Amino acid sequence: MNKFYLCFLVVTICIFASCSYTGKNNNDGFVGRLHTPNEKPNWYRVLGETTIEKHWKYFEEIDWEKEYWEEHESGNEYPTFLEVWDSINNVHLSVSTSPLDKDSFQFSIWVGVRSVFDVKGKEVEEGFVECYWLNSNDSKKVKALMDIFFKRNYDLFFEELYKLEFRFKIEDRCYDIN
Repeated sequence: MNKFYLCFLVVTICIFASCSYTGKNNNDGFVGRLHTPNEKPNWYRVLGETTIEKHWKYFEEIDWEKEYWEEHESGNEYPTFLEVWDSINNVHLSVSTSPLDKDSFQFSIWVGVRSVFDVKGKEVEEGFVECYWLNSNDSKKVKALMDIFFKRNYDLFFEELYKLEFRFKIEDRCYDIN
């Protein structure tokens, strides 16, 4: 009888440990994508599987201020977007830029879900994207949101997101180049 309880206790501890770990530091299922003004509107280049470290490196490699002013002066209206998609939970986070005032830019945070299709290719759930303004070009604020997103702590992520200025919600119609 003691062996039964010991086995039960070991199994219970293992299950508890694996459940408490899942989603906190597990980077499985994250995919990075990038859109630059050089791409056609709504088309993204897939960067591949990513982690918070890789994604942050991509973020830091982009000269956001230069990209913003080049796009702004061109009238293109298709700025750079750096996105991470959690393919397990079908939610994505994108970072882009928008005007803050006539002399500076701010980061814009885009969050949404992809469209879901059945086996015949019929859309059964429409994708959408919501845009929020950070009201700042402070990259530390972006990093804080990314850290929470990569931990899949979506309760905290959305709590922080909803503190930002909501701008609009649109249908998600973005495509992969590669």
